[in-house]
Amino acid sequence: MRKGNLANSSGKESMIDVTEIDWNEAWSNPGPDHMGNVTTCLDRWEDIRRCRRFSSSAKENNYGKSQARINTMNITPDSRVLDIGAGPGTLAVPLSKIVREVTAVEPSPGMLTCLRENIAEFGISNINIVEKKWEDVDLSGDLSGPYDVVVASYSLGFPDLKEGLLKMNAAAGKYVYIFWFADMESPWRKNYADIWEPLFGVPAREKRPPNIIFNLLNQIGIYANVEIKKEESLTYFKSIDEAVSDQSSGLKLKNEKQVEILKEYLVKKLEYDNNRYVLKGSSRQAKIWWEKEI
Repeated sequence: MRKGNLANSSGKESMIDVTEIDWNEAWSNPGPDHMGNVTTCLDRWEDIRRCRRFSSSAKENNYGKSQARINTMNITPDSRVLDIGAGPGTLAVPLSKIVREVTAVEPSPGMLTCLRENIAEFGISNINIVEKKWEDVDLSGDLSGPYDVVVASYSLGFPDLKEGLLKMNAAAGKYVYIFWFADMESPWRKNYADIWEPLFGVPAREKRPPNIIFNLLNQIGIYANVEIKKEESLTYFKSIDEAVSDQSSGLKLKNEKQVEILKEYLVKKLEYDNNRYVLKGSSRQAKIWWEKEI
């Protein structure tokens, strides 16, 4: 029986049986120090301008970051790929050039607009679009699986993680890949840890929670591989005001005082390069993947 050391309310360590933790519940209800003030994945991309800005960043260096991710997957020219939470085509667009077919599942109207714009821009004919949340997708009615590769890249926005993972496994013929934050810490808290307490009245979370995705997979009998690497992120803005507006929306700031704190911070944080402002960040990213047992 595996046990782990956790601090109780008195600050003393106590032993708990980690095999009895409901990791799906831990995902759905992360606790009082979770950054619940930040917008949901779907809400975040209601603004088409933000979607286009994200899409433009993804295209940097000919989809360089996306291509690096693709290079780590078992892809062949004959592969059929299911991309869950495809966004503006961050993976789907470069994948379409090297595989037989991509099915892109995406619920956000803003992201769907960008995805269709990119499909038109590059003259792509082998991307099929399913306009639904993953939890609403009917595997037999909406899809034509199994797929050689199923991938979810920073798109696990569905509330029932267990159901979502089992569904991904069911749709896969060979491989499943998940890209997520290694320490389960949101980049919002990382980027704004220095001003989190002035913004929201609570300190930025200091503890590093275990990777819920890996633990839940193990709990449901899927023994995945995990690879960790440090990844840099770059977000570009035409002006400081554009950066403040974009980041205020993502942080769901509610008053002028918060916006002023953010602006003062971004004025110091942003770097000016090649006629645009750059917001730099870094985090440890996990590639969690498994080969489906047939």
